[in-house]
Amino acid sequence: MSESVSKSSSELVAGVTLSVSPSLIRPDVVELYEEDNRPMILNRSILQSPIMGQYEFTHKAIWAVSLPQTNHTWDSINCFLGDSVPNFEHWAFVAQGYFPGMVDMSAYFVAQYNSDSYIPTAAERQEEKRKGVKKYHFAADLVENNKRHAALLLCTTKSKTNVWVYLPDSSQQWINKGDILIDPDGQLVSGGFNASQWESMRTPRKLGELNELMYQTNLVGKKYTAGENNCQMFAKSLFGLA
Repeated sequence: MSESVSKSSSELVAGVTLSVSPSLIRPDVVELYEEDNRPMILNRSILQSPIMGQYEFTHKAIWAVSLPQTNHTWDSINCFLGDSVPNFEHWAFVAQGYFPGMVDMSAYFVAQYNSDSYIPTAAERQEEKRKGVKKYHFAADLVENNKRHAALLLCTTKSKTNVWVYLPDSSQQWINKGDILIDPDGQLVSGGFNASQWESMRTPRKLGELNELMYQTNLVGKKYTAGENNCQMFAKSLFGLA
């Protein structure tokens, strides 16, 4: 069920604190993770690491999972919003990259926008830096060598671990390109690199460059709303930039 694991670049970085994402790995899902290659929050230490910064990302996709809300209230809201939030799917932007000269060392950049997310403006980020106080905690995650763990970041419950891929066609319609994980318990069915489930990025991006693209999306400085400023709008915006 898990992919083979080689030595990760994080093991080569001295003095860097790597942390599991407590806000994204839900208690009901955490037991599905193996001990190795847990997700890392992309904090300043990682982004400024000369070793981690060498990761180069070349392919992008949108991954999706069904949300657990299924009662009549949610169904009514879904009917009202129409295509704005189809089927209450949660979308995330995902990029795949490699460590230079080590083709067996892959990495997955996973960026998600949730109801409690806020992406600070350039001025707000500058004010944070000036004061030396972290006020805004929006961040992507990095997963090394484990595609299943990257996909599990989208899941909030063990009852919904079917994660699949969307890519746009020539008319910019989002087409289902097959599963990454299936129920039960997030079984990996698409390991390694499957070319049909990825699109080449506009240009290869280093880790820091890719991270900065999040602050150029059209949700910067906006509060979450179900019909407009939501996970799908964020994922599509970042996909278009990357």
